[in-house]
Amino acid sequence: MRVKHFDHVIVEEYPFAKELNDEVVYQFRNVSDYGHTNVKAFHTGWDWLAGNPIIERFKEHILYKTEQTYHPGQKFDSCQPTLMKNFWANLYLKGDYAMSHNHSPFLYSFAYFANAKWYDSPLIFDDSRKKVRPKEGKYVIFPGHLKHSVPKHRYNHPRITLSGNMAL
Repeated sequence: MRVKHFDHVIVEEYPFAKELNDEVVYQFRNVSDYGHTNVKAFHTGWDWLAGNPIIERFKEHILYKTEQTYHPGQKFDSCQPTLMKNFWANLYLKGDYAMSHNHSPFLYSFAYFANAKWYDSPLIFDDSRKKVRPKEGKYVIFPGHLKHSVPKHRYNHPRITLSGNMAL
């Protein structure tokens, strides 16, 4: 597993990606659009699939990596619901994009590529102009104040991401 760090951003691969990706695609069969935000694409509700064991294992992994990287030596209680404040999915179809935004006041945020091709629109950190190319199973954890965006999706296949915010 290749790990990259820049601007206090973590880029890694999730070890149970196949199971998570299959679950996300399966769950998308019966989901309704929450409405548009800074993400100009299909957006689920803010607490999507709460209680789903596959999703909860992923959230615990993200919390663990956040703790390990940003707060070594501290132990977060992953069962504490206030840590993972929001969890949602985005479905980008051709022409969809995300405007430049940040996730303040949340301390950390993340994005996970559940269904994406390497050539799909990257996640761009606007101030540094650093890009994270999509790859199924890859996640990105970053400080919530960092401005980021996603250029228009140019292809006919869907680009699905999971996102969330953490307040530690």
